[in-house]
Amino acid sequence: MIKNLVTRFLSGALFVAAMIGCIWMSDFYFGVLFLLLVIFGMREFYLLVNKEVNVSILVPLAVVEGALLFSTVFYVFFCEGDYAWLTLNFIYVSVVMIVELFRQKPKPLLNISLSLLGVLYVALPFSLMAIVESYSGWGVKLLISFFIIIWASDTGAYLCGVLFGKHKMFERISPKKTWEGFGGGLLFAVLSATIFYYTNFIPFTWISWVGISVLIFVFGVLGDLVESMMKRSLGVKDSGVFLPGHGGLLDRFDSALIAAPALCMVAFLLLNC
Repeated sequence: MIKNLVTRFLSGALFVAAMIGCIWMSDFYFGVLFLLLVIFGMREFYLLVNKEVNVSILVPLAVVEGALLFSTVFYVFFCEGDYAWLTLNFIYVSVVMIVELFRQKPKPLLNISLSLLGVLYVALPFSLMAIVESYSGWGVKLLISFFIIIWASDTGAYLCGVLFGKHKMFERISPKKTWEGFGGGLLFAVLSATIFYYTNFIPFTWISWVGISVLIFVFGVLGDLVESMMKRSLGVKDSGVFLPGHGGLLDRFDSALIAAPALCMVAFLLLNC
């Protein structure tokens, strides 16, 4: 038990250090890391759904599209490329449908739907994070804040759930989640936002920081539940093996993937208000 906790802590600490380091150091390191996350995250997703009966997705083709989406977004927003490059991604929809014509699989519509779902669930959120990162002045700090709020709330939810958890929150999907854990996660999210405010990490008002943290936390919890729902429907405990003691890559980023559109909306509003 203690050995597992130590392994989980060390692998988690290295993961956090690598994430923050790559986001902070340069656009190049950020781009390389997040492109790898897209590639391996999509591969993990498609290997999972391919276990379902009558599902047969061409994993390499789907992973290439995820990499293409992130790469074109990165090129447009970081290298000032023409927005026309983004239209390359529309071709993928046609390609997937055309390929199914010749594969003669029993459920072509299901294969097409799940192929597109992987792009929307994995590649698009990481691409939205790249857009946030590209904002000059505070984009890097906002993305780091985003992850720290998620990690802090996860820690608070875990601790309060273990110590005080009694009332089940969503037993049908995630039996271990409790309302006490939800409250602890919310508290840690707001505390993180308060620290960001007092250290003037980004010159937002305290109310703005709290609002951002609550929004990220709520969508993060829903993201966790969404991934739990998918794993339950597929009959698996972990999405894969990414970090020792932490499960798969999707297990690590489940909250961030669903919260990323909300983060992008916040960044857009801050930029234009």
